[in-house]
Order: sequence, then structure tokens, then C-alpha cells
Amino acid sequence: MDFQDFDDLNSKNFKLGFIGLGLIGGSLAKAFREAFPSSTIVGFNRRELPRKLAYEDGTCDIVTDKIDDNFKGCDYIFLCTPVEYNVEYLQLLKQIIDEKTVITDAGSTKTNIHEAVILENMEANFIGGHPMAGSEKTGYEFSNAWLYKNAFYAITPTSKTDREKLKEFEKMVMCIGAKPVIIDDYTKHDYAVAGISHIPHIVAATLANLVKETDTQDEMMRKLAANGFKDSTRIAASSPEMWQQICMTNTDHISFLLDKYIEKLTEVRKHLESKDGQFVYDMFSESRQYRNQFGNRLSGNPNDL
Repeated sequence: MDFQDFDDLNSKNFKLGFIGLGLIGGSLAKAFREAFPSSTIVGFNRRELPRKLAYEDGTCDIVTDKIDDNFKGCDYIFLCTPVEYNVEYLQLLKQIIDEKTVITDAGSTKTNIHEAVILENMEANFIGGHPMAGSEKTGYEFSNAWLYKNAFYAITPTSKTDREKLKEFEKMVMCIGAKPVIIDDYTKHDYAVAGISHIPHIVAATLANLVKETDTQDEMMRKLAANGFKDSTRIAASSPEMWQQICMTNTDHISFLLDKYIEKLTEVRKHLESKDGQFVYDMFSESRQYRNQFGNRLSGNPNDL
């Protein structure tokens, strides 16, 4: 898009709602406050502290602990709670929004929310979203406006999404420094993130637990753990509640790819036992070549989720 394509956004005073003011919701709210400073931002959170912080630092103009009329007239409402809770808030918002309001989400899985949207007959009001950034840290205290800089932002419209609204939302995502990726099939999104996000989190968690359970009595593994192990297991420190819900809402894709991964590990063990050095060399060579094809983010938080 040419920069002149953004002229129509500059004149708009959006009313934006955020359901959930944790790391993801708080960072999105801060990013949109920075991109559209004259917008009115409404924030919901059950806990008082995030509401207090978001109001005091100027991110939110209005904070509430209820899904109420404060969200009437919103142009966009972002669902930023754990994925299973998003469906509950979607149902509550249905009673409040009008036909011009777009509800979007920031969940790591899309099938459950899209199915709920279809069931509630809200397809015309919904655009799925997944900003591909995050951190093992949680809470509004760790949120920041630059979290999504240069991050991919998956967008999953419905069959009834207005194309002009979709184009506007794509521009808004670009205004916070993210890179929108339109995925018309939400199941394709869930398959992709199972491989690049969900399986890695499971691997990190099981690797951390493996070392814990097989360490020497004097914990020599833990004492010797250096950057390689720490980098490999960093995401194991992520929110257990969030990752429990992600795994429970993308089970089929995760199970399929987990089976493939187990097959790979079994193959590696077989070749190790037969002292097949060429196989081991080829494995590392092939993975190195593929890994080097991945682009590097130049700024923002590198902790992709």
C-alpha cells in the first residue's frame, strides 16, 4: 500500500474497545493509542490493577469491570483474553454492539472463535486476528506499544466480512508497525501455528521437565545450563493457563504434527544407535539451511507466539 492510502485513517477518531488488559491486550491498546492518539479507548479487565494502570498512564479513557454500555458505538472491539474466554465475551458483546462494530480477537487459535461467530450469526461483525508476538512475561505491567513492530499479524476474515472494513483493519494493523497476513481459511492458520508455535511450546515444556526429572542429585544439569538450553526452553516459562487453553482448542492439528515429530525423533534415535554419522550430519545441515531462510525482525519483541 502507498502511504496516501492511509490518509482516510488520519481523519478518523476511532472508538476502540479492549476486552482484557494483559500483555497482549495492553500492548495492543498502547500501540493503537500511539497510532491514533485522538481515539477513545475503552478497557475491560476483571482485575483492578490493570484497569488502574491503563487509566493512569493514559492508554484508556474509560475502564470498567463489566461488559456494558461503555462499549456501545465502538468501531472495533479486541478480544484479548485466553481463547476459551473470548467466546463468552463474544456472546455478551452481541447484546451491545450495532451493525457497524467489528469484533476481532488476538487468540492463537481461530477455529473455536470462528465456529462461535457462525453459531451466533455474527460473521458480518467479525474479523479474526492473531498478532504473532508475545513474551513469557504476563500482565499489563509488561505491556508496551512496540511489541508488534515488524511482527506478522494474521488476519482471518469470515465469508461475510465487509471488504472495505477488512481493508481498513489491514491498514490499522500496519499503523502499529505490524505486517498483516490475510488468511481466508482459518483452519489453515491453526495448522500453521500448531507447527511454528504450539509444538515448540510443548517441546520446550517437556524438555525443561525432562532435565528436571533426570538431573543428577546435585543438579549438575541445572548448574551447567547455558544460553543454548535457556534459549530452547525460554517459552516454557509462559502462562500455563494460556497454553492449556491453546492446546485444548487446537488439539487435532497439534496431535497430527506431534505424531510427525515423534516419528522424527524415533528416526534420529535409530540412526544414533547405528552410529550413522552421515545421517546426523545431513540432519543438522538441512535444518541449518532451512532455519537460515527465516527472516529476522529488526525491532520489537522477538518472542513470537
